[in-house]
Amino acid sequence: MDMATSGVEVSSEMSDRGIQLNQDLVNQLNEMVEGEHANSECWGSSRPMLVEGLLWIALGAVLWVVTLYIAA
Repeated sequence: MDMATSGVEVSSEMSDRGIQLNQDLVNQLNEMVEGEHANSECWGSSRPMLVEGLLWIALGAVLWVVTLYIAA
């Protein structure tokens, strides 16, 4: 039995409320993509963060090797 043939009725008030919520969600998503938020840092490239992370990993590896060398 699919929903189209079920005996459950949806009131028009609930249906209208659902449509309104969907439209609000669409408006919020459009604002995120087209508004001021699109120009913020969170939409920028993550490349600098990855490069910094790799540099910290390399520094940590060098310090670890130096520590092992000094301890040996």
